[in-house]
Amino acid sequence: MTTRWLRHIPKVELHVHLDGALRLKTFLDLAKRLPADRRFPDSVDLRKAVIPGSGGSLEAYLRSFQYTIAVLQTAEALDRAAYELCEDAAKENVVYLEIRFGPLLHTECGLSPRDVVQAALAGCERARETLGVEARLLLTALRNETTERSMEVAQLAAQFRGKGVVGFDLAGPERGFPPTIHRAAVELAHDADVPVTLHAGEDCCPEHIKEAIDLGAARIGHGVHLFKLPAVEQRVAELRIPLEVCPTSNLQINGFMKRYADHPLKRYYDLGIPITLNTDNRLMSQVDLTHEYAAVVRAFSFRREDVERIVLAGVDAAFAPESIKETLRERVEAGFAER
Repeated sequence: MTTRWLRHIPKVELHVHLDGALRLKTFLDLAKRLPADRRFPDSVDLRKAVIPGSGGSLEAYLRSFQYTIAVLQTAEALDRAAYELCEDAAKENVVYLEIRFGPLLHTECGLSPRDVVQAALAGCERARETLGVEARLLLTALRNETTERSMEVAQLAAQFRGKGVVGFDLAGPERGFPPTIHRAAVELAHDADVPVTLHAGEDCCPEHIKEAIDLGAARIGHGVHLFKLPAVEQRVAELRIPLEVCPTSNLQINGFMKRYADHPLKRYYDLGIPITLNTDNRLMSQVDLTHEYAAVVRAFSFRREDVERIVLAGVDAAFAPESIKETLRERVEAGFAER
């Protein structure tokens, strides 16, 4: 299997953050356009600020977002970021992606939360019309913020359900912020028939994975530390709850992994847990989805049938309508059959 082959096969991506997937050139351009009172200090090396490197903590990794969020405070910037992410995805034959971001983080310059969502949706719609990429939004609340704010995000997801928003998410720092803090927001999403995916067990706290399942999460964001709780691991396998694995991002913040082969994703794959591959943050991790597939294929000697199984797991786990998922399955199966 060559990188070229991996780039050309149809793929899906379910875990990519809008504010973590800006092109570096776009970020620097938007930073130059900031009004004088909002510009970054000259002492800040913007390139280094948004590319944190390896060996740090999740908290250190998340600090990079203060810079990208700061430049995504206008409808034009949000539209551009969403469209360019879809454009980058299309270049490597990602035929469907779910883009997540926190709408309440983009209201510093007067946009309402609804304005924010509509701006990102506009970029996705342009991409669908011009590139043929199916992109949907997941709205993210932060675990370290108040329950009032997480409920506001869940309400927003409910309002835009069926209009381009397909799910609700919790993200942010893990330590000290279990998902159960935001039970009311998750329940609100469930009541509105909005699918839920929760970040859990990313750089610590495998017990958060159990809590996420108990809260009814249909997917788990990352789930790296699942192996530390065998009973929960078995439950995830029995229920076939998909994991949104982001290999490079996971490697950057987890000290127990020194190389891709140390990632427990192969263990989970062998247990029958649906594994999906994703970039998480294309800018901060300096990757695309092809890179993530190539890294995993090399690390675990995956065969073509393994790659197809992973891609189809992503299709099955998508929060898209069944009609779209059926079309995606056909595209994936046809793509693998001809290569």
